[in-house]
Amino acid sequence: MRRTLLIASLALAAALSSATADEALEQGRTDFAHLCAPCHGESGKGDGPQAATLQKKTADLTVIATKHGGLFPEELVFQTVAGLDMPDGHGTREMPIWGDVFVTEGVGGSVKLEDAMKASDDASRRIAGLVRYIRSIQASP
Repeated sequence: MRRTLLIASLALAAALSSATADEALEQGRTDFAHLCAPCHGESGKGDGPQAATLQKKTADLTVIATKHGGLFPEELVFQTVAGLDMPDGHGTREMPIWGDVFVTEGVGGSVKLEDAMKASDDASRRIAGLVRYIRSIQASP
């Protein structure tokens, strides 16, 4: 778990430093609308059109900071979106592992290490944008 936290911290820091705040927020808003809103709803409250079809109640993303004492846990949210929060050998989750999806999209059919590294960096930037957007929709305490 400590290794996963370190990986998430490094990826989040690199991704946030490589994009401007406005670019990251806009990318996050776009990705959220296409990828997250079907389950979490446009407002992020867990009321998307697909929410009723899921086995587990969809999380209200607007109260993450409230649930963490008023502080938004960027690294934890990054880990969750990227799929780094899953212990090895402990099954699956209904939410897609967006880190894997983004890297696979980026690599395509390539087998070059350079392409894989670029895809990983791009995936981290997209996830950081989602984190930034989710932070922006937090309910006021």
